[in-house]
Amino acid sequence: MIKIAPSVMCIDLLDFQNQLRQLDAAGIDLYHIDIMDGHYVPNFALNADVMRSIAKVSKTPMDAHIMATNPTQYIDFFAEAGAEIIIPHLEALLHPVRALRQIRSLGKKAGIAINPATPLSGLEYMLEFLDLVCVMTVDPGFAGQSLIPSTLGKIARLREMIDASGREIDIMVDGQVKEETAPELVRAGANVLILGSSGLFSHPPEDYRAVIDHYKNLPGYRSNS
Repeated sequence: MIKIAPSVMCIDLLDFQNQLRQLDAAGIDLYHIDIMDGHYVPNFALNADVMRSIAKVSKTPMDAHIMATNPTQYIDFFAEAGAEIIIPHLEALLHPVRALRQIRSLGKKAGIAINPATPLSGLEYMLEFLDLVCVMTVDPGFAGQSLIPSTLGKIARLREMIDASGREIDIMVDGQVKEETAPELVRAGANVLILGSSGLFSHPPEDYRAVIDHYKNLPGYRSNS
């Protein structure tokens, strides 16, 4: 079954606690927390205070997607704030394996995010240190962009690479995941869908369960292989 991770930056802040309760009741798997420093990406978003607030009312795990120029200096910080999965960007890491080891040493799952223009070749030597790869299907920084079509082939190649390694590594997709694009993303090999303004939050909260059930039950890569 597909895992669903709502993007917290897309939640209506005026209805935040109610929306969290609705999302938990709908059976989500993970809260996706976008951390933006205004430097690595031209935007600011979320922080550890948001994560601590979520933890007060929800037991659902959280990931920290660190879109920052110096991600390693924040790994311990977001681990302490409650992130179960920590996802720095490959492009911002001078020593990626060292960062992944640091994440796992804290008892957390280690992820890596890659931008649309980043080749997969850099991942081949670090698969043993990874629990998740987040494939950006848009350039990071803003919601509402159009999905870059070539990322579908990239997801398929990554799934083949992971399967060939014999490892259990999730492929998360981030950017314009909605009813029209999600089936293709899942068929390509993605198994964790980040749902934002177009895929989930355009619906009223009372419809969240039906929407999330729909995405969870999309036929996936493994069932077609």
